[in-house]
Amino acid sequence: MARRLLAWLTWCCIGIPLHASAQRLDLDVSAGFGGGAVRAAASGQWRFGVGSRLTVGTGLRLTHYAGESATYRNQGATTTALPDRLTIDPAVWGLNLMVSAQARLAGPIAVGTNLDLVGIAGGPTRQVGAVTVEPARGSLFRYGDNDRGSLNSEFFLAVSVSPRLELRGGMSHYVVGYTANAGASTTRYLRFDTVPFVGVRWRR
Repeated sequence: MARRLLAWLTWCCIGIPLHASAQRLDLDVSAGFGGGAVRAAASGQWRFGVGSRLTVGTGLRLTHYAGESATYRNQGATTTALPDRLTIDPAVWGLNLMVSAQARLAGPIAVGTNLDLVGIAGGPTRQVGAVTVEPARGSLFRYGDNDRGSLNSEFFLAVSVSPRLELRGGMSHYVVGYTANAGASTTRYLRFDTVPFVGVRWRR
């Protein structure tokens, strides 16, 4: 299921643009927070018109994940040294290849979504008791608990306020991943958060 979804998203935002004529480079910044979770992102993507209402795109997004200390869940074997839950103070940077789709509803109003597919992440190492945790270096969308690393996605409404400027608002659903070591034992911890966000897009 996850592989078919990944293949479909890749085709929609890489295969379809090869057959589309209109294209532009968009720059975007956004920030979201809620429940102690915070994230901020900046992206640049090529967007392509497909028909009169649909726009798809692909590009790079840099996201910083932070906020209050939170509970992360063990995705591997639970041991005495590596418990089922671990409290981590998050601080992760992720750079990912993203895909997007946006459909115009009426006038200047549109609805859209985007998703990180694959990339790299980094950040400071944390010590939680006898457990050493660091951001998982590689990120890969595999759906749900199978995700690797740190990935961001957005679901939003957009309003064009000028030919070049667009305001966005909606919900950001993201995962932050850590690799944990305790002696010879290793596992990974994940946490999913969903927070409201606002964003500004500049269309070149």
